[in-house]
Amino acid sequence: MTHPRLEVIREAAKGVARNAPPLLFLHGAFSAAWCWQEHFLTWFAEQGYDCWAPSLEGHGGSSGRNYLSGISIDDYVRNLSAVIRQIGHTPIVIGHSMGGFVLQQYLALHALPGAVFLASVPPHGLAGSSLRLLSQAPSQFLALNLYQNGMHQPDWRELRDMLFSPAASDEAIALMARQAQQESQRAIMDMTLINPLFIRPLPPVPALVLGAADDRLISAADVVATASRLNCTAEILPSIGHMMMLDAHWPQVADRILEWLDRHWPQPEAETYPSPN
Repeated sequence: MTHPRLEVIREAAKGVARNAPPLLFLHGAFSAAWCWQEHFLTWFAEQGYDCWAPSLEGHGGSSGRNYLSGISIDDYVRNLSAVIRQIGHTPIVIGHSMGGFVLQQYLALHALPGAVFLASVPPHGLAGSSLRLLSQAPSQFLALNLYQNGMHQPDWRELRDMLFSPAASDEAIALMARQAQQESQRAIMDMTLINPLFIRPLPPVPALVLGAADDRLISAADVVATASRLNCTAEILPSIGHMMMLDAHWPQVADRILEWLDRHWPQPEAETYPSPN
């Protein structure tokens, strides 16, 4: 079997390194590792974490663009496994949207020290989200499907309405417009045609599940469904859209993740010594 060449961006820990596993950031559909570079990789590296962000097969600088339409969710799970082997230390994985769905499939087969889900595709997949978008915002549903089929390039207003909060900067939307790409049709089908009988509880793992109040794609109920599968409590953060790592209030997302990390991997307090007489 041919192994794809995967783009992996690393931001090494700055200052005093944390006594904690490295962080691996896994992007969602229509995206790649670049979405974490704008804020999260540098910010978490400055907190002392060794940070990694791969581009899944067919995305960003990874190979596979020429056969993107046939790449499956199982292929993405294999990509994640390959990058974890490359890191050499089992990381805490932070998955966004489709990346959160890939992370769930990975956890069904492998153990991790911890997992964070940001606006994750829920265990039951995208069918409910698609129906909700069709009924509530049919023009956005049509634009998304035309884009996926290479027949439409969303304008700034469409991108803001679909993926961001009203407070998002023009620069963030311009970055999304410039870098976004089509997604694998096979992967989208894998996330849509799901037999509910095959959805099983996942093995216990420390998990944080966050949603976005202004998310038009992943509802609060979807976030709760993901949290229920992981036996934890869902949290919905206010005033932020689906692209939680790029929106105006991304610091509240980063701060909440850091708070959770500090609770599970507390840092030893610095030793103090008596002053010499």
